[in-house]
Amino acid sequence: MKASACCLVPAPPATARATVKVTGVVGRAVTLGADVPPGFQVRDAIWRYLAPAEELVATYFRGSAETLYQSRFYGRSRLHGNLTLEISPVELGDSGTFSALLVNTRGQTETRVLHLAVYEVVSRLALQVFTSESSRSGSARVCEVFLTCVAAGGTNVTYSWDRTDGEVLSMDKHSLFEAGLVLWAKLDPSDRQVSYTCTAANAVSRESATIAPWEHCQREAGSEDAVYDYRNILLIALPLSVLVLAGAVFGLLLSWKRSGRSHLS
Repeated sequence: MKASACCLVPAPPATARATVKVTGVVGRAVTLGADVPPGFQVRDAIWRYLAPAEELVATYFRGSAETLYQSRFYGRSRLHGNLTLEISPVELGDSGTFSALLVNTRGQTETRVLHLAVYEVVSRLALQVFTSESSRSGSARVCEVFLTCVAAGGTNVTYSWDRTDGEVLSMDKHSLFEAGLVLWAKLDPSDRQVSYTCTAANAVSRESATIAPWEHCQREAGSEDAVYDYRNILLIALPLSVLVLAGAVFGLLLSWKRSGRSHLS
Protein backbone atom coordinates (compact mmCIF):
# COMPACT_ATOMS: atom_id res chain seq x y z
CA MET A 1 0.00 0.00 0.00
CA LYS A 2 1.14 3.51 -0.74
CA ALA A 3 1.39 6.00 2.08
CA SER A 4 -0.98 8.86 1.70
CA ALA A 5 0.40 12.41 1.87
CA CYS A 6 -3.00 14.07 1.91
CA CYS A 7 -2.83 14.97 5.60
CA LEU A 8 0.53 16.81 5.58
CA VAL A 9 -0.58 20.42 6.00
CA PRO A 10 2.17 23.07 6.26
CA ALA A 11 2.03 25.45 9.22
CA PRO A 12 0.70 28.90 8.33
CA PRO A 13 3.33 31.62 7.99
CA ALA A 14 4.01 33.99 10.90
CA THR A 15 1.96 37.15 10.92
CA ALA A 16 4.10 40.29 11.42
CA ARG A 17 3.05 43.84 12.22
CA ALA A 18 4.75 47.19 11.79
CA THR A 19 7.75 47.83 14.03
CA VAL A 20 6.75 49.40 17.36
CA LYS A 21 9.02 52.14 18.73
CA VAL A 22 9.77 52.07 22.46
CA THR A 23 11.68 54.72 24.43
CA GLY A 24 13.81 53.88 27.47
CA VAL A 25 15.62 55.99 30.05
CA VAL A 26 19.04 55.03 31.42
CA GLY A 27 18.76 53.54 34.90
CA ARG A 28 15.02 52.89 34.75
CA ALA A 29 12.87 49.94 33.75
CA VAL A 30 11.43 49.53 30.25
CA THR A 31 8.71 47.14 29.11
CA LEU A 32 8.29 45.60 25.66
CA GLY A 33 4.74 44.43 25.02
CA ALA A 34 3.96 41.21 23.12
CA ASP A 35 0.48 42.50 22.21
CA VAL A 36 -1.22 39.09 22.17
CA PRO A 37 -4.35 39.20 19.95
CA PRO A 38 -7.76 38.39 21.50
CA GLY A 39 -8.49 34.67 21.37
CA PHE A 40 -4.86 33.79 20.56
CA GLN A 41 -4.03 31.16 23.18
CA VAL A 42 -0.24 31.28 23.47
CA ARG A 43 1.50 27.96 23.90
CA ASP A 44 5.07 29.12 23.27
CA ALA A 45 6.83 32.48 23.00
CA ILE A 46 10.41 33.44 22.14
CA TRP A 47 11.95 36.87 22.73
CA ARG A 48 15.11 37.70 20.76
CA TYR A 49 17.39 40.72 20.55
CA LEU A 50 18.07 41.07 16.81
CA ALA A 51 20.40 44.01 16.33
CA PRO A 52 23.23 44.79 16.46
CA ALA A 53 23.75 41.06 17.23
CA GLU A 54 21.12 38.33 17.64
CA GLU A 55 20.71 36.96 21.16
CA LEU A 56 18.09 34.82 22.88
CA VAL A 57 16.61 36.82 25.77
CA ALA A 58 13.55 34.98 27.11
CA THR A 59 11.27 32.01 26.34
CA TYR A 60 7.90 30.70 27.40
CA PHE A 61 7.18 27.02 26.78
CA ARG A 62 3.91 25.44 27.94
CA GLY A 63 3.54 27.59 31.03
CA SER A 64 7.21 27.85 32.00
CA ALA A 65 9.12 31.15 31.58
CA GLU A 66 12.93 31.32 31.30
CA THR A 67 15.18 34.40 31.15
CA LEU A 68 18.57 33.10 32.31
CA TYR A 69 20.19 33.13 28.90
CA GLN A 70 23.71 34.46 28.30
CA SER A 71 22.64 37.66 26.59
CA ARG A 72 23.53 41.25 27.44
CA PHE A 73 20.27 41.28 29.44
CA TYR A 74 21.30 38.43 31.77
CA GLY A 75 20.11 39.26 35.28
CA ARG A 76 18.15 42.32 34.07
CA SER A 77 15.26 40.68 32.19
CA ARG A 78 11.90 39.43 33.40
CA LEU A 79 9.04 37.82 31.46
CA HIS A 80 5.59 38.68 32.83
CA GLY A 81 2.49 36.49 32.68
CA ASN A 82 1.13 38.47 29.71
CA LEU A 83 4.47 37.79 27.92
CA THR A 84 5.62 41.39 28.28
CA LEU A 85 9.41 41.55 28.52
CA GLU A 86 10.79 43.90 31.20
CA ILE A 87 14.40 45.08 31.30
CA SER A 88 15.65 46.83 34.44
CA PRO A 89 17.75 48.85 34.74
CA VAL A 90 18.11 49.75 31.09
CA GLU A 91 21.50 50.86 29.70
CA LEU A 92 22.54 53.01 26.74
CA GLY A 93 23.90 49.98 24.91
CA ASP A 94 20.49 48.28 25.08
CA SER A 95 19.20 50.28 22.13
CA GLY A 96 18.29 47.93 19.30
CA THR A 97 15.62 45.75 17.72
CA PHE A 98 13.69 42.99 19.49
CA SER A 99 11.31 40.33 18.18
CA ALA A 100 8.69 38.20 19.91
CA LEU A 101 7.54 35.01 18.19
CA LEU A 102 4.17 33.81 19.50
CA VAL A 103 2.83 30.29 18.84
CA ASN A 104 -0.71 29.31 19.76
CA THR A 105 -2.18 25.91 20.62
CA ARG A 106 -3.06 25.30 16.95
CA GLY A 107 0.49 25.93 15.75
CA GLN A 108 -0.31 29.35 14.30
CA THR A 109 2.33 32.03 14.78
CA GLU A 110 2.54 35.79 15.07
CA THR A 111 5.62 37.99 15.25
CA ARG A 112 6.10 41.31 17.00
CA VAL A 113 9.05 43.57 16.18
CA LEU A 114 9.98 46.44 18.51
CA HIS A 115 12.79 48.98 18.32
CA LEU A 116 14.12 50.25 21.65
CA ALA A 117 15.85 53.65 21.79
CA VAL A 118 17.54 54.40 25.12
CA TYR A 119 18.34 57.95 26.21
CA GLU A 120 20.15 59.61 29.09
CA VAL A 121 18.18 62.49 30.61
CA VAL A 122 19.35 66.05 30.03
CA SER A 123 20.92 67.58 33.15
CA ARG A 124 22.72 70.66 34.48
CA LEU A 125 22.86 73.34 31.81
CA ALA A 126 25.88 75.63 31.89
CA LEU A 127 25.48 79.07 30.26
CA GLN A 128 28.28 81.52 29.58
CA VAL A 129 28.53 84.95 27.99
CA PHE A 130 31.50 86.15 25.94
CA THR A 131 31.69 89.75 24.75
CA SER A 132 32.72 89.89 21.12
CA GLU A 133 32.86 93.59 20.43
CA SER A 134 31.97 96.86 22.14
CA SER A 135 31.62 100.05 20.19
CA ARG A 136 29.77 103.34 20.28
CA SER A 137 27.69 104.77 17.49
CA GLY A 138 26.84 108.29 18.56
CA SER A 139 25.20 107.97 21.97
CA ALA A 140 23.95 104.41 21.40
CA ARG A 141 26.28 101.71 22.65
CA VAL A 142 26.31 98.43 20.73
CA CYS A 143 27.42 95.18 22.30
CA GLU A 144 27.92 91.88 20.49
CA VAL A 145 27.94 88.71 22.58
CA PHE A 146 28.29 84.98 22.15
CA LEU A 147 26.11 82.89 24.50
CA THR A 148 27.12 79.25 24.98
CA CYS A 149 24.89 76.50 26.35
CA VAL A 150 26.08 72.99 27.24
CA ALA A 151 24.29 70.17 29.06
CA ALA A 152 26.45 68.18 31.47
CA GLY A 153 24.42 65.03 30.75
CA GLY A 154 22.10 63.72 28.08
CA THR A 155 22.17 61.89 24.75
CA ASN A 156 20.85 63.04 21.36
CA VAL A 157 20.42 66.55 22.77
CA THR A 158 19.11 69.42 20.65
CA TYR A 159 19.50 73.07 21.63
CA SER A 160 17.21 76.05 21.02
CA TRP A 161 17.14 79.70 22.13
CA ASP A 162 14.36 82.20 22.83
CA ARG A 163 14.08 85.76 24.07
CA THR A 164 12.15 86.04 27.32
CA ASP A 165 10.25 89.07 26.00
CA GLY A 166 8.63 86.86 23.36
CA GLU A 167 10.22 88.55 20.35
CA VAL A 168 11.41 86.33 17.52
CA LEU A 169 15.19 86.03 17.10
CA SER A 170 15.73 88.29 14.09
CA MET A 171 18.36 87.17 11.61
CA ASP A 172 20.00 90.61 11.49
CA LYS A 173 20.74 90.54 15.23
CA HIS A 174 21.09 86.81 15.93
CA SER A 175 22.91 83.78 14.55
CA LEU A 176 23.25 80.18 15.72
CA PHE A 177 26.45 78.14 15.55
CA GLU A 178 27.51 74.60 16.47
CA ALA A 179 23.98 73.17 16.13
CA GLY A 180 22.60 75.64 18.65
CA LEU A 181 25.35 75.36 21.25
CA VAL A 182 26.32 78.99 20.52
CA LEU A 183 24.07 82.02 19.97
CA TRP A 184 25.45 85.29 18.66
CA ALA A 185 23.39 88.37 19.57
CA LYS A 186 23.79 92.07 18.80
CA LEU A 187 22.47 94.22 21.64
CA ASP A 188 21.84 97.93 22.19
CA PRO A 189 20.60 99.87 25.24
CA SER A 190 16.98 98.99 24.44
CA ASP A 191 17.91 95.33 25.15
CA ARG A 192 19.28 95.95 28.64
CA GLN A 193 16.31 94.10 30.21
CA VAL A 194 16.29 91.27 27.70
CA SER A 195 17.16 87.74 28.79
CA TYR A 196 17.75 84.65 26.66
CA THR A 197 16.60 81.14 27.51
CA CYS A 198 18.45 78.08 26.29
CA THR A 199 16.47 74.84 26.13
CA ALA A 200 18.23 71.49 25.81
CA ALA A 201 15.94 68.56 25.04
CA ASN A 202 15.81 64.98 23.85
CA ALA A 203 13.06 62.37 23.53
CA VAL A 204 12.77 61.81 27.30
CA SER A 205 13.62 65.11 28.99
CA ARG A 206 14.23 68.83 28.68
CA GLU A 207 16.03 71.49 30.73
CA SER A 208 16.06 75.27 30.41
CA ALA A 209 18.25 78.04 31.77
CA THR A 210 18.08 81.81 31.37
CA ILE A 211 20.76 84.48 31.24
CA ALA A 212 20.77 88.30 30.88
CA PRO A 213 23.74 89.28 28.65
CA TRP A 214 23.57 93.10 28.85
CA GLU A 215 25.01 93.18 32.37
CA HIS A 216 28.08 91.40 31.01
CA CYS A 217 28.45 94.11 28.38
CA GLN A 218 28.42 96.75 31.13
CA ARG A 219 30.82 94.83 33.35
CA GLU A 220 33.33 94.06 30.61
CA ALA A 221 33.22 97.35 28.74
CA GLY A 222 36.74 98.56 28.14
CA SER A 223 38.33 95.30 29.24
CA GLU A 224 40.76 93.88 26.70
CA ASP A 225 40.19 90.37 28.06
CA ALA A 226 36.52 90.62 27.11
CA VAL A 227 37.08 90.91 23.35
CA TYR A 228 36.55 87.75 21.28
CA ASP A 229 36.31 87.22 17.56
CA TYR A 230 34.39 84.47 15.75
CA ARG A 231 37.39 82.13 15.61
CA ASN A 232 38.01 82.43 19.34
CA ILE A 233 34.45 81.53 20.24
CA LEU A 234 34.61 78.46 18.02
CA LEU A 235 37.76 77.42 19.87
CA ILE A 236 35.58 77.43 22.98
CA ALA A 237 32.49 75.84 21.45
CA LEU A 238 34.21 73.02 19.56
CA PRO A 239 35.87 71.46 22.63
CA LEU A 240 32.54 71.69 24.45
CA SER A 241 30.76 69.77 21.69
CA VAL A 242 33.60 67.22 21.55
CA LEU A 243 33.37 66.81 25.35
CA VAL A 244 29.62 66.10 25.10
CA LEU A 245 30.22 63.50 22.36
CA ALA A 246 33.07 61.90 24.32
CA GLY A 247 30.83 61.58 27.37
CA ALA A 248 28.19 59.76 25.33
CA VAL A 249 30.78 57.37 23.86
CA PHE A 250 32.25 56.69 27.31
CA GLY A 251 28.80 55.86 28.66
CA LEU A 252 28.20 53.44 25.80
CA LEU A 253 31.57 51.72 26.31
CA LEU A 254 30.92 51.45 30.05
CA SER A 255 27.54 49.86 29.30
CA TRP A 256 29.18 47.28 27.02
CA LYS A 257 31.81 46.53 29.64
CA ARG A 258 29.18 45.95 32.32
CA SER A 259 27.25 43.71 29.97
CA GLY A 260 30.41 41.72 29.23
CA ARG A 261 30.99 41.13 32.95
CA SER A 262 27.44 39.86 33.38
CA HIS A 263 27.99 37.34 30.59
CA LEU A 264 30.99 35.91 32.41
CA SER A 265 29.22 35.69 35.77
